Amino acid sequence: MISKPRRQRAPARDDRAAAGVGRMARLRQVVAQVVALAASGIVAACAATYVVAPPPLVPAEAQAPVAVLDHGRHSSLVIGLPDGRMVRYAYGDWRWYAEGTTGAAEGYAALFRETPGALGRRVLPGPLTAETLREQVHVGIEDMVLLDVDAAAAQRVVDRLDGIAEAGRDRMVTNQAFDLDFFPHPVPYTRAHNSNRVLAGWLREMGAEVEGDGLIADWRLRR
Repeated sequence: MISKPRRQRAPARDDRAAAGVGRMARLRQVVAQVVALAASGIVAACAATYVVAPPPLVPAEAQAPVAVLDHGRHSSLVIGLPDGRMVRYAYGDWRWYAEGTTGAAEGYAALFRETPGALGRRVLPGPLTAETLREQVHVGIEDMVLLDVDAAAAQRVVDRLDGIAEAGRDRMVTNQAFDLDFFPHPVPYTRAHNSNRVLAGWLREMGAEVEGDGLIADWRLRR
């Protein structure tokens, strides 16, 4: 008896099957990352970030008023200037904050990749009070923390951030949705270096203590 030759599977079908397996593996990886992020967000939501104001300085002229604004998904910092005006700063992902490109791809990149950073800045008439902040900041404010810091330390932060803005002035982008002018920031944006954690670093530079993860915008004052 003559046996029939065994039929060979078409190579194209094998290639399609392999590609399908690859896509499923990538999908499982994305799902695992999203689940991990959600879990960390739930943990972070259970613990606020506390700001401990530095001891009062004497005389009062040695102090500068500062405000941390909670906008829901992100935060901004406002520093009172010696001439009575105030300057507002924020940090974030360039595509998301400066360009306003807020699609799924940009959101994924901002969460899981290293992306270009942006410094937001806007000078306001002032003076820095809860009332003037709500009047002059044209984005939603869910909550705010007001405290006084060392004026000299605050001026050093202003000088440093204004230097970053000046260096990137030729690439300035205005985004009215955030009520800020954005400039390139030299440090890339990552989940570990996000808007709230960078703001916490600015507060520490001015002598305040910050307790908590800083992953989300839930700020509270502890004296």
